[in-house]
Amino acid sequence: MTSTTSPEAALVNARRARARRELGGLDYIRAVRSAVEAGAAQRDIARALGIAQPSVSQLLKQADTRGVKPIPEGFSGASPYEIAERYAAGDIDRDTMIRELSAWPYAKNEGAAAAAAEWESTPYLDTPGSFAEVGRAFDEGLIDGDAYDQILDASDEAPEV
Repeated sequence: MTSTTSPEAALVNARRARARRELGGLDYIRAVRSAVEAGAAQRDIARALGIAQPSVSQLLKQADTRGVKPIPEGFSGASPYEIAERYAAGDIDRDTMIRELSAWPYAKNEGAAAAAAEWESTPYLDTPGSFAEVGRAFDEGLIDGDAYDQILDASDEAPEV
């Protein structure tokens, strides 16, 4: 079997597949939780999905453990990183991704200031929903540098240095 795909194209395809896999899991968990919230019995959900009832219970616990949140109105993801994943997966176009990430109400990253005050090399956890998620999406190749710059220029949030 001969491959005519360039290494760059292969990496783009791999990133897209990875994003689809991650988003598929999130969408699945959200759909199961939505069915429960709509009043469906776990036993009925399990039967409809062809899984055991304890698996439904595990999915619901996993949603809580992973902090799976509902998607806010007007956005295609529940976090800046998820929006970037949806772009990388091909679920939304570039303009939508840039518009949504430019308008996102970013949380302040309190850990950055504390770490900088103590030691430059002190690791800290990124605050969920902070602009650091856009940086992570860039670092992982979900968005390119031009998109990052456009989002940074349009947003009120600049990364704290």
